[in-house]
Amino acid sequence: MARLTEKKRIKIDTECKDFPVYLCWINSLGGYDYWLFFKSHEESTKTKSQTPYLINIDDLETATATNDIIGKQAVHTFKIGARMKQEDMDGITGLYESPKAMLLMNPETWQDDGPVWQRVIVKTGSLLVLKTGTAFLDVKLQIQMPFVNTQKE
Repeated sequence: MARLTEKKRIKIDTECKDFPVYLCWINSLGGYDYWLFFKSHEESTKTKSQTPYLINIDDLETATATNDIIGKQAVHTFKIGARMKQEDMDGITGLYESPKAMLLMNPETWQDDGPVWQRVIVKTGSLLVLKTGTAFLDVKLQIQMPFVNTQKE
C-alpha cells in the first residue's frame, strides 16, 4: 500500500511583538492561512454624513440651525506593512486574493479567553510579489473593518 505524505515547513516565532495584527484567511486550497503583522500599522476612521436636509424654522429666535443630517456612517481601517522574504509572498498573495479574511480582536488575551475573530476586507489593488535580485519585499495592505453603528434620527 502506497502512503502519500508531504513535508511542510511551519515558521514559529515565540517572541512577543509590538502592536500585533494577526490575520487569518481562506487560501486557494480551501484551508486557513495565518500571518502576524507587527510594528508597522496605522489606524484611521473615515466618516460620511447621511441624508442632509433643511430644517423648517418656525421661530428664528429659538432656532439652532437651518440644516441637519439623519446620521453618519463610519468605517475604521488599518494600514499594515511588513518586510517579507520573497519566499513568503505566496502566502501573502493568498491573503490579498482571498474573499474571506479575519482579524484576531484579542491578541493579548486569546490564550485565556479564547480567540475572538472579526471578518474584515482586504482592500483591492496591486501587490508586488516578485522583484529579481531582491531577497525582501516591502508589503503594504489596507484592512477595512465592519461598518460602525452610529446614532441616527
